[in-house]
Order: sequence, then structure tokens, then C-alpha cells
Amino acid sequence: MKNTQTVTDINEWKISKRKQREMAFDETDILGGKAIILMNDFGIWQFRMWVGDEKKYVRKSLKTKDKSDAVKKAERKVIEISYRVNNGEKMFGITVAEAVEQFIAQQKQRVGRTDNGIVKGRYETISTHLRHFVGYIGGKLKVNEVTKSLLQKYEIDGIQTDYVSYRKESNVSDSTIRNELSTIGMCFGWLIENGHTNIHKLHLPYTNANKYDIDRNLIRRQTFKAEEYTAFYKAFKSYVAVKRNNLSDTELLDRQIVRDYLLIQANSGMRSGELRQLRWENVEFKNVTSGNKNETLAVIHVDKDTTKVRKSRTFMCVGAEYFQRLQKETKRKEGLIFSRDGVKQLHNSFFYKGFRKVMKFAAIDRVRKKQLVPYSLRHFYITTAVTQGLSFEEIAMHCGTSIKQIENTYLHVNEQIMANTAMSRFETKQTKYEIENA
Repeated sequence: MKNTQTVTDINEWKISKRKQREMAFDETDILGGKAIILMNDFGIWQFRMWVGDEKKYVRKSLKTKDKSDAVKKAERKVIEISYRVNNGEKMFGITVAEAVEQFIAQQKQRVGRTDNGIVKGRYETISTHLRHFVGYIGGKLKVNEVTKSLLQKYEIDGIQTDYVSYRKESNVSDSTIRNELSTIGMCFGWLIENGHTNIHKLHLPYTNANKYDIDRNLIRRQTFKAEEYTAFYKAFKSYVAVKRNNLSDTELLDRQIVRDYLLIQANSGMRSGELRQLRWENVEFKNVTSGNKNETLAVIHVDKDTTKVRKSRTFMCVGAEYFQRLQKETKRKEGLIFSRDGVKQLHNSFFYKGFRKVMKFAAIDRVRKKQLVPYSLRHFYITTAVTQGLSFEEIAMHCGTSIKQIENTYLHVNEQIMANTAMSRFETKQTKYEIENA
């Protein structure tokens, strides 16, 4: 009996407290109970509405002490929330950072697939682009809070900025920013399809948006001059010195891989991603005779799944001796070429670090050393091909890119050749005129 009385007393106490709370907060139904408003301890009206699909309450301050004003605001919020929910929008969406991670994971599943697949290098580029975007917006912004002008106007640490200005602080080129914006747009397209946001299009900031606007001054700076490449080539002797540098067998092999990778890139013009995924099964050697000269060439087949443009190609290049040397050093004729074991692919940073070590031994100006990068070897190959008179079509086929891209990227080289040709003809005519009139 005592226990029953205790339970009754507790229930009555709970009912009493609920009534006191209701009286104190003056809860009022909105639009037939679709939501309620209640007053907090400071006399400010609050809004609360249950979202069944997500099993959560939407809670917001109405920022008023006037009840009639609070009712009007609450009714408008009920209509707004109902509209958004009916259109499939999530009221408690995930953060942009979480959504980006989901998109990146989805892109990873596309790597290597033959149906709408991408190469690993493309996946890594997408990941890098979106990491910069998350750095721009921070980690807490919800997807359903994103506005169309997010990339044009956003506040970071109390200072208003935009995506272009934010990336320019890191000395990023316009072309890189345009590529990042394209990736961000692709990501938001996926978010729309998966019901994370109803923003159909982000307004893009101004980026000198000519698709073929190439920073040729940057390419000039990043291209080896003939004498610089000679110095770079000679530096490998010191880089792979065994006794003097007391290299372990593992480090020696790493340096041999880096050396032949960079030399083959300079002689083939291949992209880094294509080289890192190149297999011995896709390389053969062919003896070619031209006049009195006999040369062993490397015949390289690039699989479509390993190239940026998703098109396979086969071409010949000099430098077969570097492949043959690496076969002896790695004691392998199958699997990945530029790998320690033929199975695991070495990351791009491995070759970048090796490139920097080689540059330390190279007799090149200190300022120029900082400007040159591994991709400079592809620039050097294409620039040399242009100066030797190969057509843009021939170069494009060899390098696996478009004629338009070659024209726009290396136009300055072709213009210089034409200018030199014109001046040489002028000088010849001038000399002839002076002789005839002497």
C-alpha cells in the first residue's frame, strides 16, 4: 500500500510540474497543432515543430516578446518548413564536409571501371580540389544552409571574401582555380541528385573564364632550357653515386627508379600518372635504321584506363636504354615498371622528392631550380618537338592531348620560331642587298 501511494504521489507531482511549466511558458498551438510557440525564461517566444521524416524538432527563436507577432512568424515558418520538406529537402542535413567525403568515396569507386570510370590520378585531383573547398567553407556549414552565392561571398573569421580571393592567397593560378570550381560544381550536382540540397546551381566568381586562357609566362618559366636540361642530366651521376653517398640497397634502388623515370619522361613526354601506371607488358623494343644510323626505340602502349583523356595510344620514343637498364636493376620484366616490387604503385610525391634531390646536384641557377618541376620535363619534350618542326597534330597524337591544347599552351614557342625564320630571311636579303650595292 505504501508503494502504491508513493507512485501516486510521484505522478501527481509530475502532472503538477507539467501544468506549472505550461502556465509559465504559455505554450500555444500553431495552425492546428502543426507547431507550437512557447516563451523562454527571458520572455522571448520560441518556435518548435516536429519533422517526422527525420524524427527531430526544428527549434528556432522568433526574436520577439509580442505574442501576436510570434504567432504570425510561427505560421510563416510552418508554411516554409512544410514546403521544404514536401520538396524533399532535409531540415537536419549533413555538413558540407561530410557530404564532400561521401562524394569523394563515390568517386573512388569509379577508379579503374570501364563504364563511366576514372583513373586514379583524376580521383586524387578531385580529392585535392574538394579539400581546398572544405578549407574555404570550414567544417560546420550544413549542406542545406548553402546559398547560391557561397563562392562569390563568404565570411571567414569575420572578413568577407570569395573563393577566388581565398585561393589567390596561396598563389594559385587562374586555370587551377577554374578546374577546382568545375570539380565543386560536379560535386554539388551529385548532392542535388542525392537529395542533400535544392541549390540547382552555384553562382561562380569571376576567374578570367576563357577556357583556353593559358598562363604562357608560367609555362616559359617551368620549361627547361637546353643548357639546364644538360646540367640536370649530368646531375644523375652524383645522385646515384654508391660509395661516396653510402647508400643502402633500398635507397639505391629508389634513386635508380627515380633517375630512369625522369629520363624517360623527358624523352617520351608522358604524363606522370601514365608513367606511374605503365607496365612492362606494355613496352617493347624495336631496332630502327635511318640512313647510316641504327637506333633502338621503345614502343609504348598507354592503356585508356591509365590516361587522363581516357583514350589509349601507342607511340615510339628514344630512351629505350633507360628501360633496359631499369630491367636489370629491378630484375623484373613484368608488373609496374616504376615500382619497388612491380605491384604497389609509388605515389607522385615519391618522384617529386627525388626530382628535388637531383636538382640539388644540378649546376642550375638557384632561382631557376625553384621554378622547375617534374612536369617541366613534359614541357621540355613538347617545346623541343615544336622547335624541331613537328606539327601540332603529330605532337598531340604522341602526347595524348588535343591539337587545340598544344596550340594554346605552346603557341609562344611557334611564334618565336616564325619570328626567327622571318628575321633570318630579312638578314639574308639585307646581306644580298649590301653586297650588290657595294
